[in-house]
Parts: sequence; C-alpha cells; structure tokens
Amino acid sequence: MYKNVLFFFCILFILCSSNIYKKSHSVNLQKDDDEILWSSKRKLIWADFKGIPDTSRTNVEALTSTKIEITENYELNGIPKHILQCHFIKSKSWTIVNEESTLSHEQLHFDIAEIFTRKIRKAFDSLNIKKIKDYQIYDNIYIFYGNKCETYQKLYDNQVYFNNFQQQQWIKKVGLELARLKKYEYISENNK
Repeated sequence: MYKNVLFFFCILFILCSSNIYKKSHSVNLQKDDDEILWSSKRKLIWADFKGIPDTSRTNVEALTSTKIEITENYELNGIPKHILQCHFIKSKSWTIVNEESTLSHEQLHFDIAEIFTRKIRKAFDSLNIKKIKDYQIYDNIYIFYGNKCETYQKLYDNQVYFNNFQQQQWIKKVGLELARLKKYEYISENNK
C-alpha cells in the first residue's frame, strides 16, 4: 500500500488553466524545454506560447496551460513531506494575438495556479505540524485545491472578459494573495 501511495504521489499532476484541469500520468521526457517553473523574477513572454492554436474556440485569443506537480516526496519520522512546483506548459499554451493586455491576462492565469500551489503547500504544512501520516488526507487536499484552482480560473475569465477595469482589479487581487502566501513560495536553487 505504501509503495502504491508513493507511486501515486510521484506521478500525480494537476493541470489547471483557463479551461483545463486534468490528472496526468504521462512523463514528459523534454520537461526542461517544455516547462517554466513559476518565479516572481520571470514573467511570461509570447515566445513561451508554443502550442498550436485551437481555432475552433470562438472568442479565445490565447490559452495558458499550467500544472501543479508534486516533484518529490519522502517521509520524515513517518510524516509525508512533499515538494510542489507550479509550471507553465509551453507546448499546450498558445496565442493568436501579440497584445500586451492579453499577455498580462495569461500571466495572471499562471499566477493563479501559483496561488493554489501555495495553498496546497500551506495545507500540507498544517498536516505536517499535526503529524498526520495518512497519505489519503494529503491526496484529498491536493485534489480539492486542484478543483478550486479550475473554478477560480473560470471565475477570473468570466469576470474580466474584455473588461480592462476588472482585469486591473484581478491583478491587484492576485498580487495581494501571492504576497499573503509569500511564506509558501518555492524558491529553486536557480532563483536564489
């Protein structure tokens, strides 16, 4: 059972973007070339959007695909420990425009995914403090926040659809939430 749970956590992904939330059990062999780790020091640029546009989607000018991934897990005194990262997926993100306002909108999708990554880290921290050993509880939290991320992404799109005032409000809102959860930001060795 323990090995099955560890295996499950090793390969479990949450894709959360403007319209996507999926669990994926595939491994991307060219991960480093296809993914961008969320960092406050690195904003998206249009060249990052390498996917093929879905022209069947009306009124969609760009799509940002992200995932919240457990990249490492281990136990410390029987307590599960997890390293989570938020990634932008280049090959699944696309655009048909080159506007700064749209790029800003797409950046916020990535930032929202980072918020939910931090919420998962915070919840896992709380479980660790309480010395919770049941992997199912961690899994339930991971899935819960993945679903919340998807709902929040849709709310964001619905509220800002071609509304610059609302977009500015969301930029402030997301910025404040990232700052509130700053303690749970993942800092990679490359970004220190």
